[in-house]
Amino acid sequence: MIFFRISAILNTVKIKNMIKLKPTKSVLLLPAIILGGLLFFGFAKNALAIDRALIYAPKPDVNVLDQPLTIVGKATIKSTVYIWLNDKLQAKVVVPKAKSKKATINLFQYTLKKRLNTGNYTLKTQVVNGQEKSDFTEQAFIVPAKWRRKIDGMMVSTRYWNQLPFGIMIENTPNARPQSGLGQASIVYETLAEGGVTRFLAIFPQSVKPKTVGPVRSSRPYYVDWAKEFDAIYLHAGGSRDALNEIGRLKVRSFDALTKRAYNFTYRKCSGVHCLYTNKIRLDKLAKQYKLTTANANSDGWIFKNDEPLAKRQKNAKTITIDFNGRTYRVDWKYNRKTNRYKRWNGGVIAKDANTGKQLTASNVLVMRVPKEKVLDRKARISLQLVGKGSATLYRDGNAINLQWKKSSSSAKTKFYSKKTGKEIEFNRGTTWIEVVPGTRKVTYKQILRTLKK
Repeated sequence: MIFFRISAILNTVKIKNMIKLKPTKSVLLLPAIILGGLLFFGFAKNALAIDRALIYAPKPDVNVLDQPLTIVGKATIKSTVYIWLNDKLQAKVVVPKAKSKKATINLFQYTLKKRLNTGNYTLKTQVVNGQEKSDFTEQAFIVPAKWRRKIDGMMVSTRYWNQLPFGIMIENTPNARPQSGLGQASIVYETLAEGGVTRFLAIFPQSVKPKTVGPVRSSRPYYVDWAKEFDAIYLHAGGSRDALNEIGRLKVRSFDALTKRAYNFTYRKCSGVHCLYTNKIRLDKLAKQYKLTTANANSDGWIFKNDEPLAKRQKNAKTITIDFNGRTYRVDWKYNRKTNRYKRWNGGVIAKDANTGKQLTASNVLVMRVPKEKVLDRKARISLQLVGKGSATLYRDGNAINLQWKKSSSSAKTKFYSKKTGKEIEFNRGTTWIEVVPGTRKVTYKQILRTLKK
């Protein structure tokens, strides 16, 4: 390349005239010409611009939800990427070497130290390498004031849309009723623990902490899997050996109230197994102490929709009845067309939240069928087969919708699909109760004949 550049220079100065010079002058002039050419092309090279950064996140013209914002892109290795937001310099990021020796570009990443306020933003970058400077990149994005909360579809301040939720084990023996806090849960799983007794896993948004929650009870392995689905801060009081092993295997963010690490996050109202509770103050302390208030949940969300207008709601909705184990653990859900909510009875008696005295309701009731439980030990503890697929029914807007559930692994989110269309189902925004029914236990959907107690 240098040879051809020198040839061009020699042609430019008319080499033929140069040959006519005396030998001494020709010898002196030739190096000068070569040096001048090299300097010329050196300056020309420095004047050339290098490639702009390729920005992968955030995408242009999108709503930025998770914060603090992380900027990800690609640029020339060893160069420095200057980052501006609304023309204010935020950072200078040096692009690291790539693993491949032949690579000339590599990924860079920078996370802002503070949350961005609501508003419109322009992200601008420039790559600088020595004397070389790239053209600017420029793209816009928005930080919206409100967004749909991932776990229940409710509109909330954007900073709360994907916070780590709390997952709390709650007892359901007759001595534990009425429980505290269930009325404020976004998701409640109900299924058998052992001996025909049911138990709850209640998922609460971190920003919605009830005055009191409990009674808090021990874990079982399938509840651990559900807590993992939501990347929850999992609070429980001990657990079976299989459950504790599952917590470790799935690396669940566990806080066991029977251990020194977590016993301060619960308190006893009385003596006995039905008396362990937590509350808003203790849950706040837990989240702040372990720096969990700003972390984003690493989980998939379901799809949500608005309630159907009154005119489109089912007029003659039937009552859902689930017989987990005789009258004591029988569950009834009765639809209220005016509010578009399902009201809960347990054991033939209205189910209330002890904090408010109000009846428990749900926007969605989902009955999920799983294979017959397997008994594990002498205490009749069980395991449930949750990985795979099976049938389910979603009760929503007064209608019953036949579904298929699918779960690819113990840590994957369970997804629900319409058997009619094959598409993922939409839930109404708000509280969802998931009734997980093993084996052939009876579930009926009919006009109720018996009187439910109020």
